[in-house]
Amino acid sequence: MMRRERLRTSESPDGRKVATWRLVRSGARILRVQDRADASPAYRWPGREPLPLGAPGLVLFDELAPPDLATVREAFPGCLDLWNAVREDFWHALLDTSDLPASGTKG
Repeated sequence: MMRRERLRTSESPDGRKVATWRLVRSGARILRVQDRADASPAYRWPGREPLPLGAPGLVLFDELAPPDLATVREAFPGCLDLWNAVREDFWHALLDTSDLPASGTKG
């Protein structure tokens, strides 16, 4: 696996919300989101399956088919500040060529 596909973290400007995501091909795939100020029980999306051992305000997404940024932006409109931060970090990651294999090297 190339380093581009490593886990990445983005935070809302106030630091209250955090998303863990991965750059896959040319898109951001969201793996989890947490609102640190939300006391709601943790759950798995989209079915809202409870996660009794999860931290409050945590939402986990399907690891095998994680949603893209557009999907979570629509499903969680209250996290617009976080999705804007993910979008900004996504573009930085996408345009960063420092973690690509050197020309002529197998990666």
